[in-house]
Amino acid sequence: MSGKKTIQALERVFAAEIEGRLPYQSTAKIYAVLHEEGLVEPMERNFGVDRLGTMTVTGWQLTHAGRFLYCSSC
Repeated sequence: MSGKKTIQALERVFAAEIEGRLPYQSTAKIYAVLHEEGLVEPMERNFGVDRLGTMTVTGWQLTHAGRFLYCSSC
């Protein structure tokens, strides 16, 4: 699956990566498909402890294969 929708989904994760906003949060079904193909992987990020406890953010990050596919499409 390397169509236009795949490239657009990878672009969103790549933009979050270079802007320092990982993990990219999305519940779109395409990310589960991209995970099966080895292009993205789940990521967890923990933020500091405060009076409410630790905040954990879950989402997606690119694999090397995902970066390569996205960058070679440009």
